[in-house]
Amino acid sequence: MSQNSFFVFPEYKNQIPIRALQKSLDLVESIVDFSNGNSLDYEAINRINEKLGPRMKGTKLYPGGSSVLFGWSFSYDKIGSIIIKPYYSRELAALIIHYFTWQDFIHEFQKIQFEINDKKYRVNVPDTIGLAKIEALSRFYPVLITMEAPGETIQAYTPLIKNISNIVRDLAQKGIISDPYPSNWKVTFVGGQGVVQYIDLLSSNRLVNVHGRIADLIRQLD
Repeated sequence: MSQNSFFVFPEYKNQIPIRALQKSLDLVESIVDFSNGNSLDYEAINRINEKLGPRMKGTKLYPGGSSVLFGWSFSYDKIGSIIIKPYYSRELAALIIHYFTWQDFIHEFQKIQFEINDKKYRVNVPDTIGLAKIEALSRFYPVLITMEAPGETIQAYTPLIKNISNIVRDLAQKGIISDPYPSNWKVTFVGGQGVVQYIDLLSSNRLVNVHGRIADLIRQLD
């Protein structure tokens, strides 16, 4: 295994054991190797679960997409369930912009509330824990580490889809770019209230000194 580099954001530095995080990234690297650097589908996930056996116990793999190879979730005792997502190398800047957008505009999501059939909903974005860089197949892959949003995607919740489309439009007017596609949003219910979370990458056209901030984080990953 190569020595993977990572940067854990200050609010989580004392909550995640560095050695445990390194072992997790080593496993992510093994999965990328096994998949030959391709995005995972359900058939590939089944093969990996069979091959890696006990190493996958208590964890879950999610299929990838056009930008992300896969998602791998597991639980840390101190903070709960987190998800690690390796992306193609071209997405490094997008991952860093996502973090700065989340950091700068999380309060905008916390202000959003609405009702459907007398049930209240609020909107949030899972905390971003850190960024990493792994090497596999003689290439590097940027990695996003976040808290995992519980629940299921909103694809079966037709009234929610319309509300989310309106919310995405309103956020765009404030410079926060998100995707209304239903598979990018998950919903769960806590104490009778719905919590809807955006699980894809955020972007913004209002970030200050974005190029300098990107360069600074890239240096910390080298």
